[in-house]
Amino acid sequence: MNPGRDVNPVQGAPATRSPMLSIVWFTIGFALVAALYTGLMFKFWAIGFVLLLAGASYAALGGYTFASLRSFDTVNRRPTSALFNIIVAVISLLGLWAMFYDRTEIRGIDYVNLGIAAARAEFNRVGERGGLISVAGNMFSAAVYLPLINMIFDWEKWGRERFVVLGLVTADMLGLTYITGGRTALLIAVAVATAAMLGRGAIGLPRLPSFLTRTRLIVGGLVVVVLFGAIFALRATAFGAASAGDYLSQLCIHLAQPAIEIMTQCYSIPYSSGLEGLDDVANFGTAVLLYAFHVAWVGNVIIVDVNPGVSTAFSGFQDMFLTRFGYQLTATDYDGYFIPAAASVVYDFGYLAMAIGFALLGFMLGLFRRAMRAGSLFFGRIAFCYVAAALLLCVLISPANLPVLLLSIMAISAVAGASIFARALGFELVFLKESPARESGR
Repeated sequence: MNPGRDVNPVQGAPATRSPMLSIVWFTIGFALVAALYTGLMFKFWAIGFVLLLAGASYAALGGYTFASLRSFDTVNRRPTSALFNIIVAVISLLGLWAMFYDRTEIRGIDYVNLGIAAARAEFNRVGERGGLISVAGNMFSAAVYLPLINMIFDWEKWGRERFVVLGLVTADMLGLTYITGGRTALLIAVAVATAAMLGRGAIGLPRLPSFLTRTRLIVGGLVVVVLFGAIFALRATAFGAASAGDYLSQLCIHLAQPAIEIMTQCYSIPYSSGLEGLDDVANFGTAVLLYAFHVAWVGNVIIVDVNPGVSTAFSGFQDMFLTRFGYQLTATDYDGYFIPAAASVVYDFGYLAMAIGFALLGFMLGLFRRAMRAGSLFFGRIAFCYVAAALLLCVLISPANLPVLLLSIMAISAVAGASIFARALGFELVFLKESPARESGR
């Protein structure tokens, strides 16, 4: 028996692949690669980090297994309509326009002359609190992840209008990345898209939609890495770094503050060949690796530190909502770093809370998988993808510390409420009334 597949007892039923096992292998693989990189680069062996992430992933697997003891014998693969996803993507574009208007016309930030990196810094300086236009723009711009998920699930079921959805989703993601000037929106998109592919496998479809081949997937991954490196290059220019190597050293010093033994080596890591173009590629590429893998030493250090009574696992949630009611966040020694979710929970609440929390996430993934196989959209497919994406993101950061992710949940909840209300009035825009088989070529 293949442990990577969920067993379906019905003869002839589609074989499905276990999303939770894939998440476990990814988590352990990432932890090993991150620890190996930091060990070879800095002689810092983050063994505690590896053991912690492995334990958290197995706790999630236990919860998922318990929730999956009883599975559906049949799978309802109701596709959503392309029109519904086009409407949501247009709403997201309107949200982007509201964000851009708020930042340029109301707050006076000059994106054209400053560039996205300096514009982000200026936005942080003037403050993130805004009026109704800002709130609506920030929330509804994040609704783009809904059509992204549905596009991956339903691509083969749509006609030519699917290319409209693809174009709008692409424009939304590029616009969101440009206006926010950071990597978070893109990182969430990668996690959500990966979760949707895992969801396809969980309902017996090929994990890759027909517009993706393994080669295209690899190329797309390289493009994402290049975009991350480009953002670092823009920041280096905006903040006056003398060279890519100088910026890399500064970034390393910032990220290594929790581990002094790494900080002392930061000036020795820049690559210098005398060829500016080659040096830029090597050093900004290293910056991407440092940004991804600094979680290894941060996670390794924080789990043996003593918490003075602060919160790290839910600080993003607190900053978004509780500060509006006068709650003041207490600064920590780990502000400004990616802290793996498991390490954050251990630091805040202890190992038992971490094990229970990840078991609950796995349990929720199993429950939402069952609802997805039963044909539920918002409490099935979408909820499944968000929990799976959260588990993937947990290797880097607590999902509760990602404002864009929280805003997207709010936006999709609003869309769900509107669709339920419309259905009660007799209007059905969400699902296709017919699902003709469209197996187009790649």
